Amino acid sequence: MSLTALADLDSPLIASRPDDPAIEGKTVAVPAPTRFEQEQMELNLRNARMGAWFVMVMVPLCSFLDWMAYPDSYWQFLVLRLACAASCVPLLLALNRSLGRRYCRAYPIILPLLPALMICFMIYLSGDPGSGYYAGLLLCIVATAFVFHWTFREIGITLGLVVVAYFAATLPNLFTTDEPRALGIFVNNTGFLLLHCVVLYVGSRQHHAIRLREFANRCKVEDQREELAARNEELTATLKRLRETEAQLDQSEKLASIGRLSAGIVHEINNPLNYVKSAIYLLKKKGRNLPPEMAESFNSIAEDIGEGIDRVSAIVSDLRTFAHPENRGSRPVDLHETTRKALRLLAKEIGDRGVALLDEIPPGTIAQGDENYLIQILLNLVQNSLDALAGRPAPTIWLKAATTPNGVDLIVLDNGMGIPKENLSKIFDPFFTTKQVGQGMGLGLSICFRMIQQMGGEIKIDSLAGSHTQFTLSLKKPENT
Repeated sequence: MSLTALADLDSPLIASRPDDPAIEGKTVAVPAPTRFEQEQMELNLRNARMGAWFVMVMVPLCSFLDWMAYPDSYWQFLVLRLACAASCVPLLLALNRSLGRRYCRAYPIILPLLPALMICFMIYLSGDPGSGYYAGLLLCIVATAFVFHWTFREIGITLGLVVVAYFAATLPNLFTTDEPRALGIFVNNTGFLLLHCVVLYVGSRQHHAIRLREFANRCKVEDQREELAARNEELTATLKRLRETEAQLDQSEKLASIGRLSAGIVHEINNPLNYVKSAIYLLKKKGRNLPPEMAESFNSIAEDIGEGIDRVSAIVSDLRTFAHPENRGSRPVDLHETTRKALRLLAKEIGDRGVALLDEIPPGTIAQGDENYLIQILLNLVQNSLDALAGRPAPTIWLKAATTPNGVDLIVLDNGMGIPKENLSKIFDPFFTTKQVGQGMGLGLSICFRMIQQMGGEIKIDSLAGSHTQFTLSLKKPENT
């Protein structure tokens, strides 16, 4: 069966493509008729509106032909033309209602029949079996073939009714006329009319087949475009994951190298530091025996030296944690309770700085991780947020949790000064800091990065300078769920 056999959309849209040697003898499934019928309905409604206006305007305007051909019947024919034009008004109004949409396939039949029946009635009233008004019938069907996309059924019904109406109008006049050439003129006119019907019928079949083939190809192209878009999105997501993985590997390798260096530094500094601490302790003990006027300045100097030693000890401790983080293993952790423990340690500082902290993590939010690690990470991130909120209007920190297909995202968000774009790629690098000298050595976020990696999670940052900073800790689901 060829595509031309698909005129009746009540049948399945299955066709063979004999013109394609690659699939000769096979069947090609054309997309489901629902969409094709919907497109045809919209096209018919649009064309019906144009066709109705065309009939309403052109039919009365052509009344001058009646004056030239049949002046005695002019007013009678004018009434017929006005009646034909008026009959299009309800059809035009119905197009804007559900009735018009329901019977949209009747418009390609009704609209050409109205002027065709009018012309046939004029031929009958004229009493002339060889009337040249048969050309008006040709105009009706040719114009309709251009305006509407006829199906085989529609064009067959329309042309059949036009021919029947023409015979009904001319045959009574043919039997009553005395004109010797009337029969020849009638046969000539009928021949032209029938030839037009044959040409239009065959042409409409071919055009309908072409529309079906174009519809099938268009649907195929759209499917391929959607498939290509889906694959492109998948490829883009894969490339993004590869870049993230590559960045994490680079960061891990960098941290591992610095970790080995830090381990050596800690070992070399730790022993002399212990000697200095012991010496300071002995000096403070000896200072008790000094005269009062010397003891005060001596103790002040010893205190300053002690504070310096304590700061060096803190740095060594951070380096030790960075170089040899303890891996205590991951277990299910209640994030709500963990954040409460971390916030208790910073409650006083948060209150002193006048920062609003909104803990929106619901109770019972469980993730796989290490509670001590998470507390240390939260302390570090919240402390950084406090520093970034200095001098900001309405300083606020939000703690949130969002469930993901792979686990839980723990979010720390602030409306602080943000991080410049050029610093985002270096934010997890060891010893990178934008703080003043003595306010930090740039190991906090590097340690957080190592800890979250050891828990099998990820840490991401989203920041806009002058607007906000958001850290997202992606933790896995509990292993016992």
